[in-house]
Amino acid sequence: MVPREARLMAVLETRGLTKTYGSGELRVEALRGVDLTIELGEFLAIMGPSGSGKSTLLHLLGGVDAPSSGQVLLEGVDLASLSDDRRTIMRRQRIGFVFQTFNLLPTLSAQRNVSLPLELDATPTEEARQRAQACLELVGMHHRGSHLPGALSGGEQQRVAIARALVIKPALLLADEPTGNLDSGNGRQVTALLRKLVDEHQQTIVMVTHDRGVAAHVDRLVHLRDGLIESDQEQTPVTE
Repeated sequence: MVPREARLMAVLETRGLTKTYGSGELRVEALRGVDLTIELGEFLAIMGPSGSGKSTLLHLLGGVDAPSSGQVLLEGVDLASLSDDRRTIMRRQRIGFVFQTFNLLPTLSAQRNVSLPLELDATPTEEARQRAQACLELVGMHHRGSHLPGALSGGEQQRVAIARALVIKPALLLADEPTGNLDSGNGRQVTALLRKLVDEHQQTIVMVTHDRGVAAHVDRLVHLRDGLIESDQEQTPVTE
C-alpha cells in the first residue's frame, strides 16, 4: 500500500453523483448523491447488496455512462462534461477495465488481445508488441503469449485480461467482480496480482466484489446501500 502521506493527488473524484433511470412510476434512483475521492496508489473495493448501485457507480467512474447530475473527475477532467466521443477517447486512453467474463477475443492470441487497445489507438506495431509482451511478463503470462484464449484456463485468461487493461498505462483500473468466474485457487492468485500492482507499481484500482475474502486485501472498503454510501473505511489489507 502506498502510505497516505506519500500519495500526491486524487486520481478520481465524484461530487454529488446521481443516476436516475425511467420516469414517473418507473423512476429508479440508482445513485442518490455519491461523494468519493480515490487517491494515487489506492486499492478500493465497493460492496453492497443487489440493487445498491455498485454496477451503476462503476459504469459512471469508467465513463461508460453519464450521470444524471454531479461530476466524475478523472485526473481533474470532468467526464460528465465531455461529449460521447471525447469520453470514449478518455476511457480508451486512461482507464483500464477488467471484467468477470474476461472478454478476450477468441480468434486472437493472448499477445494480440493485449496489444489490441494500442493498435486501435494507432500505436506502431512493434511498440505495441513490446508493451504487450512487457505486460504479459508482469502478470506471469509471457510464456503463453502465442496461445488462443480457448487454450488457457480461466485464471490465465483473467491474467491476460489484466495485462490488456494495463497496457495503456491507465490512471485508473476498474475491476468488476474479477474473481467471480474463478475457482478459489485462481481467485486468490488474481487477488494477489491486483495487490502486487498496487504495492509495487502504485496502480490505482477500484473493484466491485461480493467476496469478503477478496475485499480483505484492499486498502479501503466502501459499502453502498440504496444508492448511497453507507460506510467508507480504511483497513489494513490481509497479506498472505
